[in-house]
Amino acid sequence: MAEIWIVEEPVSNEFLDDLGHYIRLDGKMDSAYFVGANGENYVDENKNFLLDFLFHQNRYPLFITFIVYEEQAEEYITFLKQNNIDFRLNFLEEKRSYYDFSGKHQYHPPCFTAKIDDSDSLAQLINETYWLPTQNEFYSISFSDNLKFKAEEVIEWLRKRKRSIPTFKIEAETSFITVFHDGAGFYLFSNEEKNFPLDQFIANLPTGTVITQINDTLVDGDDIEEE
Repeated sequence: MAEIWIVEEPVSNEFLDDLGHYIRLDGKMDSAYFVGANGENYVDENKNFLLDFLFHQNRYPLFITFIVYEEQAEEYITFLKQNNIDFRLNFLEEKRSYYDFSGKHQYHPPCFTAKIDDSDSLAQLINETYWLPTQNEFYSISFSDNLKFKAEEVIEWLRKRKRSIPTFKIEAETSFITVFHDGAGFYLFSNEEKNFPLDQFIANLPTGTVITQINDTLVDGDDIEEE
């Protein structure tokens, strides 16, 4: 089982700005947990712990949203259909650019939301797509269908640009995950009672999880024991 560290972060506009992708909340969320796995191959360690965490939750359906490059849209349509995973595909309002030998090209990014109904489909999709957040593409996993993209103007490099802003609707019991830069861990946003306080969240982690640090405190203890 992975060794992880956990940080509880107060949710503020500044905190959301630091996450990248201009993430916004439609509603109030007090705090979020960052969970990162240690190890030489940190990408695989974090992907595997994310899967273990979601398997342990055993809650379906899940809604996984990811953005791909223009030329990959057909590839992922084929993959999802072949694996009988329900999905919807939207093209975001923002434009992206790339260059090749013929010059500059612009496109609207393909954005998939896949509905996951079982652990096999969950493993198939995350194993196939986790490379995307390692390239700092937006990637989220929600326990409800609560994500919309809203077009807004933002300032980048002193210029106004139109961006599609991921906006999560916060309701009475809401939990969702966003994967951190380079795939190096994830943030759990939740207002569900079972995840608070932090000690209760820790008690509900997969059996065998080793925690090396909580906030600023190093942990020197045994594995999490079964309840």
